[in-house]
Amino acid sequence: MPAVSVIIPSYNLGKYLPETLESVAAQTFTDWECIIVENGSKDGSPQLVSDWCAKDSRFVAEMFTENKGVAAARNRGLELAKGEYILFLDADDLIAPGYMDAAVAAFEANPSLTVVYGRAERFGAKTSWEDLPPFSIETMLASNCLYISCFFRKRQAASFDPSFKAGFEDWDFWLSVLEHAHSPKVLCLSELCFRYRTRRRSRNTGVTDEVLKTIRRQLWEKHKALYAKYFCDPCQTVEYRRLERSFRKASRWSLAWKLRLLYRKLFA
Repeated sequence: MPAVSVIIPSYNLGKYLPETLESVAAQTFTDWECIIVENGSKDGSPQLVSDWCAKDSRFVAEMFTENKGVAAARNRGLELAKGEYILFLDADDLIAPGYMDAAVAAFEANPSLTVVYGRAERFGAKTSWEDLPPFSIETMLASNCLYISCFFRKRQAASFDPSFKAGFEDWDFWLSVLEHAHSPKVLCLSELCFRYRTRRRSRNTGVTDEVLKTIRRQLWEKHKALYAKYFCDPCQTVEYRRLERSFRKASRWSLAWKLRLLYRKLFA
């Protein structure tokens, strides 16, 4: 049995998938399997996946004939996973070569750990991750501060809820993992472990305030026990941060407009 199962849902990202699979193959830790759930792609990804499985038996394919959604793909990967430790990885993101080694070592050194992850960076349009605050349960209830590619033990796995159709299904997943753990402990490794590609527009970015309100209610109803046990800081909520970004944007626009008017007054 492999120690680690990497689960990659793939849908029409064949342009980036080879680089992602290379980042798995390049791991210094070698006792792993990689389950690629091909979700009905139309861009040639199925053949690419088959080719990778043929050249390295640690890569395993599960082929869907149609797109069943990311929640169904990840859940199917979990059903097939044989590893003690699980890592989800999107088909256009990358993991650092030492990520598995560091995460497995951390779990073995401290059996009480629930989740292990490392420092992350965006690449593509940006290189910083300014909106990923340090983890705490209270912050996690306010807004998701765990990216999808964190390690956890399979025995503590939850399932992805397909009813979160507008996004934030990963937030709900991590809340379920933390809620089901007797005393959740989360470790952030000091090294850079994960690189998130910013070329794609996140579904979460395009969510309207009304939809976000519905998702917030959905999270509250589903995780009442966790919300009742901890108090989240309203200033850390995704809603507050949205307002703050809007205010800053409006302030920059206001300043630019005032400078333009001053320019006209002085030089017109």
